[in-house]
Amino acid sequence: MRESHSVRGIGSRHSFTDIADAVDLIDLSSIGRPPEFNADARSIAVSGTASYADVARSLRSHGAALRNLASLPHISVAGAISTGTHGSGAAHGNLATSVAGLEFIASSGEIISIDRQTPDFEGMVVALGALGVITTVTLDVDFDYEISQHVYNDLPLDLVIDQLGMILNTAYSVSIFTTFAGLVRGQVGQVWIKRRTDGSDQSMSPRSTFLDAPAATIQHHPVPGLDASSCTRQLGEPGLWSERLPHFRMGFTPSSGNEIQSEFFVDAEDGDAAFDALRRVSADFSDRLMVAEIRAIAADEMWMSPHYQRASVGFHFTWLAGNNDGVVRTVQQALEPFAPRPHWGKFFDATLFDPSTAYEMFDDFVEMTVRLDPHGVFRNSWWRRVISS
Repeated sequence: MRESHSVRGIGSRHSFTDIADAVDLIDLSSIGRPPEFNADARSIAVSGTASYADVARSLRSHGAALRNLASLPHISVAGAISTGTHGSGAAHGNLATSVAGLEFIASSGEIISIDRQTPDFEGMVVALGALGVITTVTLDVDFDYEISQHVYNDLPLDLVIDQLGMILNTAYSVSIFTTFAGLVRGQVGQVWIKRRTDGSDQSMSPRSTFLDAPAATIQHHPVPGLDASSCTRQLGEPGLWSERLPHFRMGFTPSSGNEIQSEFFVDAEDGDAAFDALRRVSADFSDRLMVAEIRAIAADEMWMSPHYQRASVGFHFTWLAGNNDGVVRTVQQALEPFAPRPHWGKFFDATLFDPSTAYEMFDDFVEMTVRLDPHGVFRNSWWRRVISS
């Protein structure tokens, strides 16, 4: 670290931009760091390169769980928290909100340990890789629980536009999938409803229809027509939290191939209007779209979190491989009246987004990165294009 002029740590390589690029890439995955479970503190310390699937396996023997997971269990903990990656659920913050402590190597070679008592902690978790290479993450844990998952097809468009907030608050975790192609028939697509079987989350009771959308009778993949064998079990079959909260199963390749992802977050109060705005321009981007996903995320206090002090609705897009500059620009312009914030690890048009006005603590964050990394070892071309500009 001390010898490098440009460095980043390698995680699960799930970013869709050059946010993780550098001249020197350091892979810490071969450095053994066994997980440490602390029953008294209700926490677990894991390697930054550990995947969430690794964490889930480590927690199983302790009867413990994380409060939420992203769609994929394959992503690394350090990369996910650094970019504000999230799961779904109006009551759940993004994955960074479960971080109780961090250890990272600064550009000086010093190993720095922080926790919630550290000044500026809220600025040091979703840090975009700009502070150092994360070696250890300590996560809050809860007692384990089970989830049952139901999928409903052909959700009526008019109800989504009128009641998006209610739909996303229906259960512990809710996702709406659409290709936007079915909107001309008045149908949005699939809604995936994940409820705790212990009833602690006040989820809806399973039923044969949901807002006139019939329950699926076979397993589904989020992308219409793709094999669902890689997806977590549906049809109401209860399973451990780690086997239902992600959309995709551990040990399976979730990707359909060579695709690009984008995601934008708006204030939850603007979710229905933002969806309607996307619907109106969908003819200009739907031919490049594999599938879109709509989710809810709770507000948090992380300085550079896309959900900073704003309960959010996220609009996630999986694009076909190729030049998607035009369609992403169309999406961002449609969402412009709602002050969208992009997912830091996914593709967006930086010329249409000014983080200095989007984030109240932006100047404090930049000052902190300069203080901890005075020579700019971690400030790569992505940083100079998106943040410094």
